Amino acid sequence: MIKRTLHLVLLLVLILNPGIRGQSAYPSTGMNGVAATAHPLASAAAIDMLKSGGNAVDAAVAAAFTIGVVEPDGSGLGGGGGMVIYLKNTQESWFINYYGRSSERAAELDFSSSRDHSTAKAIGVPGTVAGLLMAHEKFGSLPLKKVMEPAISHAEYGFPIDQTLAKLIMDNIDKIMSDTATASVFLDDGFPRMEGEILVQRELGRVLRLIAEKGRDGFYEGELARSFTEGIRARGGVLTEKDFSSYQPELTVPLHGTYRGYDILSSNVPQSGISLIQGLNMLENFDLKASGHYSESAKTLHIMAEVDKLIYADRYQYLADPDFVTVPVAGLTSKEYALQRFNSINQSRLDPPRYRDAEHGDPEKFDKSYMKEPVLDAEPAGGHTTHLSVIDKDGNAVALTQTLGLSFGTEQTVPGVLFNSAMTNYSYNAENVNYLQYSKQCRTSITPTVILKEGNPFLILGSPGASRIISTIIELVVNVIDFGMDVNEANLAPRFYCQKFEDYLHLESGIKPEVRAELEWMGHPVKVYEGIDLFFGGAQMIHVDPLTGEYSGSADKRRGGVAIGY
Repeated sequence: MIKRTLHLVLLLVLILNPGIRGQSAYPSTGMNGVAATAHPLASAAAIDMLKSGGNAVDAAVAAAFTIGVVEPDGSGLGGGGGMVIYLKNTQESWFINYYGRSSERAAELDFSSSRDHSTAKAIGVPGTVAGLLMAHEKFGSLPLKKVMEPAISHAEYGFPIDQTLAKLIMDNIDKIMSDTATASVFLDDGFPRMEGEILVQRELGRVLRLIAEKGRDGFYEGELARSFTEGIRARGGVLTEKDFSSYQPELTVPLHGTYRGYDILSSNVPQSGISLIQGLNMLENFDLKASGHYSESAKTLHIMAEVDKLIYADRYQYLADPDFVTVPVAGLTSKEYALQRFNSINQSRLDPPRYRDAEHGDPEKFDKSYMKEPVLDAEPAGGHTTHLSVIDKDGNAVALTQTLGLSFGTEQTVPGVLFNSAMTNYSYNAENVNYLQYSKQCRTSITPTVILKEGNPFLILGSPGASRIISTIIELVVNVIDFGMDVNEANLAPRFYCQKFEDYLHLESGIKPEVRAELEWMGHPVKVYEGIDLFFGGAQMIHVDPLTGEYSGSADKRRGGVAIGY
């Protein structure tokens, strides 16, 4: 086990340095491995696995279990996600989709996102435990109990609440108070737990120990699964023991694309790697470097914003669970279709003059195997997620993104486990490809990505941020590949966001004032955020220098977190 003395030393470091989640308190470079996560304890858990002889998958799984304990607002055992795995020696790549599914009794729900998002009605079948265990079983090398030690330790002994978590508890106090079990964890006699307090989650620790001892069956079968379903149904939800026992993550391959000589490996459908690849394909038709960085060139930002608008329009039209809808993957990711879509952009002005009037494209001649369906709804703009990136000494890489949906999920804790709000991500319009059906997976924005150069990892990245994730990842890729930034420069660069279902072009204040003014003249309604803002995500990135082989990590200061290398 992690020695209790080590745990206490880590806690002491955090208590004496409460702002550590946004600082470079650890080395972020190395030749043996790097982990970049949204919390120093999760990054430390990953590095501990690497130093113990584990590989990148062991490290990523340890960090993923740990982040669900120390960053409970963003992910946990009651959520879901996806991960891209690249094995350098064999040059194999894999994608594990462990997002949740709807219940077999989903048709019985009278669900309203505005009314029921913080109730048990919003809970989908959780996939995190199954997905992480699948990754460990197929690709890990250390014993499961070893990999889960950090998460168990931080749940049972506690950890100091940092500024980020304290603020989120305060911001969500009314919803947290609505569930007695959740309130008992995050409140003290009705008052929100504050920065520096030690947060102990003994019941969660008990669940984690059961998983470490019994594996998948400890969570999805038997007494614990029964207590989950009984507790959820008692609160008005519909999950059944069969929903739990029948849940299986999907092991497939990542979607593959190319961008300016680099190979892009990203999340498969119905996650949003398809939109990342489409967007990069479109931008290949424009000389970004010659036009200038988007923070200093209105033309560059306008072109990129128009690309975003069109890929989001296509995403809402075509992307859904491929078990229920034929998704035109070949068409949406083809270079020819991207050129056609790019050529439709008015490079001088916003056209049409409202983002909401952007039309989806028609990939029929590029992929004849899809089903046309009208799309009338967007997914919720909110959401709280987490991402982590890991690489080991052999060049094996993992990009992993997981979520509870909204911040703290549904705020429903049953028993010891905070559950997701996945049902808010479906459409409730029967004409929509993302329409709720039983045992269906919802469309999601998460986009964990590994980028290769000549078969070697070059960039490992991902971000939280709900619908902003896709545009954020595109900007990060452009910053590194087109503008030659290192990972810290790329992460600190100002960001922007727009899409079909938006009324504004959202800009961080680092976008120059003269650029903002020109964008407004071009027709863009602009909304400016001061400084760097969590609205635009919290990316965790690793870069591999093609010449020296050195690894460099970066944790986004919008979110906090730490990249650790050795």
